[in-house]
Amino acid sequence: MNKLIQTRLWIYIFPALMDFSVAAVLLFSSIKVVTFGASSFIVGVLGSVWGITYSISSFILSKVISRNNAAGFMIVSCVSFIFIGLFFNFCTSLPPLFILLFLGGLCSSFFFVGFQMFMGDSTGLPHHKSSALYTLSWSSGLSFGSLAEGFLMSAGVFYAQVPIFLSSTIIIPGIVVARRMNKNSAGSVRKDEKKMQSMPLVRKYIQIAWIEIFSVTLVTTGIRYLTPKMTMSFFSFSEAMAGVTVFVFFIFQALAGYWASFFRVLRYRIFSHHLMKMAGIVSLIVPLALHKTAGVFLFAGLLGIYAGYAFYVAVFYAINDEERSGLNVAINESLVGVASVCGPFLFGVMLNINLKYFLIFPCIVIFLTGLVQHYLLKYHEV
Repeated sequence: MNKLIQTRLWIYIFPALMDFSVAAVLLFSSIKVVTFGASSFIVGVLGSVWGITYSISSFILSKVISRNNAAGFMIVSCVSFIFIGLFFNFCTSLPPLFILLFLGGLCSSFFFVGFQMFMGDSTGLPHHKSSALYTLSWSSGLSFGSLAEGFLMSAGVFYAQVPIFLSSTIIIPGIVVARRMNKNSAGSVRKDEKKMQSMPLVRKYIQIAWIEIFSVTLVTTGIRYLTPKMTMSFFSFSEAMAGVTVFVFFIFQALAGYWASFFRVLRYRIFSHHLMKMAGIVSLIVPLALHKTAGVFLFAGLLGIYAGYAFYVAVFYAINDEERSGLNVAINESLVGVASVCGPFLFGVMLNINLKYFLIFPCIVIFLTGLVQHYLLKYHEV
């Protein structure tokens, strides 16, 4: 089994490559709309389009997708993204950008809903490790995709399309190979965490997972999509530097989500949640206190650490209850979609007022989230 697990770990490159494409689409649209002179409010509305289509299509997919057809949906997603990349050429005004994000949200749901079912047949990793690798993978893809796109956009539309074409052409044959391997042998997930935790506590923390993933998605999607607008308008960043800022956020998110799996004390401990939320709140205060380039990068790194931990535990809590893991994951994805709609819109409104509102508003959200979680677990301390 150990040899099988080692040979199947390469499937985690798929989310990284797909989110490499997703980052390219998101950063392209967010920078492009700024160059059109759009207000922060319009930028926020544009960012919400992705969440709307992702949420609706994920809900519909949950009714028709299965382990047998998941690979097919992933391949359809990759092929569709190639056409989405070609659509970059038509984005010479604001309306095509709305179409671009509508298509991106729709097609990305095909991949990510499919992959979460597909990977279950491909490895036998315990849940805390599979959650960590998944977080590391998709976060790394978004980080390097943002970095690459920030520099490629300045070279022209053709080069801005490269991340999308490259990712899809690698993923498609990889899925075909992995699907053939799955037919010959199926991985079995090893159970480890539930032996050490009582089921009532595991179920209680699933509620924490739903609160966590909604709040962290609300905060990070809003800030992430508005970061190019914030950095270019308030800190005079170039397109490339705006991409670097998003890269810093995602690379710290990737590393934090992965390393969290090595520390059992970070799981099923409400104190750990509060500690990471403090890091998130501090990150949001830094740009106000240190209005310099270093302050922006420190803000991005600390916020990434908070986000990486939050996404990791949200996925882990959801799948660690194997009897309800399918339902838990479906609810997680639905909450991600809803929060992805609200986040860019709300943060666009806040940034349209001024920078201080943009940064203080998420502090309030994170603080209130911690209070609700603490109340829920008041009689379930570990």
